[in-house]
Amino acid sequence: MTAPTPNARSAQRWQTRRVERLYPSPAGTIDAAQAAGSKRASRAERPWVMLNMVASIDGAAAIDGLSGGLSSEPDRTMFGALRAQADIILVGAGTANAERYRPARRSGARIAVVSGSLSVNPELPLFSPSSDPTVTPLPLVVTTAEADPAAAARLAGRAELVRTGGESVDLAESLRHLGSLGARVVLCEGGPALNASLLAADLVDEVNLTHAPLTVGADAPRIADAARAHVPPAAPRAYSLAQVVTHDGVLFVRWNRSRH
Repeated sequence: MTAPTPNARSAQRWQTRRVERLYPSPAGTIDAAQAAGSKRASRAERPWVMLNMVASIDGAAAIDGLSGGLSSEPDRTMFGALRAQADIILVGAGTANAERYRPARRSGARIAVVSGSLSVNPELPLFSPSSDPTVTPLPLVVTTAEADPAAAARLAGRAELVRTGGESVDLAESLRHLGSLGARVVLCEGGPALNASLLAADLVDEVNLTHAPLTVGADAPRIADAARAHVPPAAPRAYSLAQVVTHDGVLFVRWNRSRH
């Protein structure tokens, strides 16, 4: 048997870190990989869509524009475990730029950036040329049919463009396209505008929310911001409680969309 690579050994370590399950029964200590759940099945018309965000007790999704101030080692553990369930990680251009996104080498998931105006920075580490593009495919940039040709040219050789919609990205069509590429599970990591757009279109099947044990108090965004997305607020929709786990004072809650 071939010895595990350093990245594989690292992945094994965080997947076996222990968390305390409070719900459902039986309660008890489980691995982070178990808490992340088994592989989800795609829907008939598109991949299964998970949303993963962190928020403070008073509902802030960022501190000074970044989620890093809300994160912690327990949050990063669950973050990695959830990424391991995804075929594609979906992220908005603002979040990708602010958080300096990189390839998800540990999980092996492909990253897709939603950028209707192609405002995503082509110099991000995410778009660094791969040493072997036949093994590591280019990241995806989901944009519109009318996207700026000059901005598209700046991404040439760095990303594969997915064009849907006219003036704005058609998220339902984009997800169907990701499904045609073989994606069964898509993990959305924000930010608030992309989350709001997905929720408004009723495209979110599962919400994973880390409750960071602190308050922020500032005028910070929530995990979904319809005004920033320029979409009507999502109608109230029912989700059912699927799981509650905790580790080192951090609470992780999963909700599944009720569609019956």
